Amino acid sequence: MEPVWQIPRPALFWLLFTVVALAGLHADHLTPWLLGAGALVLAWRVQIYRGVWRYPGRWAKVVLVLMCGGAILASYGRLYGLEPMVALLWSGFILKLLEMQRRRDALILVCLGYFVAVTQCLFSQTPGTALATLGGVLLVTVVLAALHRRAEAGYWRPMGTATLLLAEAVPLMLILFLVMPRLGSLWTVPQPRQGAIGVSDVLAPGDLSRLGASGDVAFRVKFDGAPPPHNQLYWRGLVLSRFDGRNWSRIEPARHPGTAPQSPDLSVERRGAPVHYQMILEPSGENWLFALETPVPESPEVTLNDDLTLTRATPVASRWSHSLTSWMDYRAAAGGLGDGRRALETALPGVANPRARELAARWRGEVDSDAALVERVLALYNRDYVYSLEAPLLGRDSVDEFLWRTKRGFCEHFASSFVFILRAAGVPARVVVGYQGGEYHPDAGYLIVHQYDAHAWAEVWLAGRGWVRVDPTAAVAPERIETSVADLLGGEQAFLADSPLSLVRFRGIRWLDRLRLQLDYYDYLWAQWVLGYEYRQERLLTGWLGAWDPWRLGFFILGAGALALLPVLLGQLRLARRRPRPALERLFERYCQQLARRGITRAQGEAPRALAERVARERPALGADATVISALLEEGMYGGGKPDLADLRRRIRRLG
Repeated sequence: MEPVWQIPRPALFWLLFTVVALAGLHADHLTPWLLGAGALVLAWRVQIYRGVWRYPGRWAKVVLVLMCGGAILASYGRLYGLEPMVALLWSGFILKLLEMQRRRDALILVCLGYFVAVTQCLFSQTPGTALATLGGVLLVTVVLAALHRRAEAGYWRPMGTATLLLAEAVPLMLILFLVMPRLGSLWTVPQPRQGAIGVSDVLAPGDLSRLGASGDVAFRVKFDGAPPPHNQLYWRGLVLSRFDGRNWSRIEPARHPGTAPQSPDLSVERRGAPVHYQMILEPSGENWLFALETPVPESPEVTLNDDLTLTRATPVASRWSHSLTSWMDYRAAAGGLGDGRRALETALPGVANPRARELAARWRGEVDSDAALVERVLALYNRDYVYSLEAPLLGRDSVDEFLWRTKRGFCEHFASSFVFILRAAGVPARVVVGYQGGEYHPDAGYLIVHQYDAHAWAEVWLAGRGWVRVDPTAAVAPERIETSVADLLGGEQAFLADSPLSLVRFRGIRWLDRLRLQLDYYDYLWAQWVLGYEYRQERLLTGWLGAWDPWRLGFFILGAGALALLPVLLGQLRLARRRPRPALERLFERYCQQLARRGITRAQGEAPRALAERVARERPALGADATVISALLEEGMYGGGKPDLADLRRRIRRLG
């Protein structure tokens, strides 16, 4: 194999190290067998380098490709989708490593490596992910630099070259980030819902209590002015009106782009001062959103539904920011409910939960208004009921079992039983799920809503008042509405059971709590100013360019790019002047100067051997020395030899 095609040893070392690092980046998204296949390929590659094993043959490679494709299809059930496509990319990456023999193969691996590194950002956009991706890109660039150096350059010099290259690219990257418009892709890759944590559109006993085991952030909120009181922070997400005897589910609401529902049953009258806020949502894989009561969205991507909930046109597959205005003082459907809506909001299936039905019928006859019945049911929860994440399992008659046997449950148990009793008494009622409260950042002034803040409550229709929020949890555990689940149930074993290393567990340790809040603040700034920059870009460009057009924007990008690259060019010129020339080049220049003193001037582009032949013709006395000097110079400059520099310097000096 010719030396020019060989892979330098430092490049091979950095390439193997980079494969291990990229496997670590994707460890959460690749199946164990894919990671195991990568480890096997690495071991095989090392054995090839040691001369113990051979490269796989053509048919062996075909079998490996078919095995990987079949295994991906078996693992994910499809080849289309984000995770299967990343798995295919990873498989091609590691299999190419196995057949790599020449520098050209290594360059193909470098190109694949860049894609493998940046696909991590398809799954997460946190600051930690950005730093990890940057580290992966740096390692791939180190491999690229090592491939263009000789092995004698050592193992660490490519790292310096790669770091310098990335540093030189930073100014241009910043300019492109600031001014380039965000263009939507020509295709979409659906994000899988599997593994996502959050509120669901089906509610069964125990569903929300399981969210109490997660310390993940659901969303963050920044209010324009003073925030509402904690006990008013009800983040409505879904209205559940259908009950099958155990599960509550929603009826797909009508959507429209306006600011008020079109259904006469759900007319809304907004009163009082509005609340303006910006919300940054974490990926959920769903298209329903959360907001304070009676919201008006500002984003064209968001529609207001007839049940006063919000829906996005596409699922929230990555961090997403939007602004809202809510009126928390309102009257909804105060004019009355139509027969169809009333029948829907009072429907109960079959004959399940007979004791709760009997209780509802008896109380219906003992009170003279729906409001009095609501108070009677709330008073029931003031007796022997316990608010807890650790609720016992319930059977077929879940409401009866909760009310008369277990008497222990989370918010969904209280909301479900409350709505059931009211419906059994003929009062329109429904379950609402979302989040309640949140944690204020003491320094940054924004609200952090965690998954363990998930909550369920009820809405009851009362004559003359319309739909009224009623929270049965407040009757049994009012401190839950005033504080948070972390403060109230932080000592239970089920709390943060799925997040054993969450810093929320150590809120009582002051310095750890400060560290947690500071890390969250960095995450918030990243989401607001980097991921959410698109919403400020137009305002920024208008301030810089005034009434801009495509031509003006294009010239601005070219000028800004040239300005960003100017320090890089100046630095390279300065380094070029300061960098010493090789000794053989300096000796060749000295050799030409000595000949010029004898009246022989080297022509432009004339090689040392051609120059020596001309010296022999024009000055035969100098021909022998010129021939020896030119041969030594050519050997050292072009042949890879190492002539004695001291001897060469003496021979050139004798020419003068």
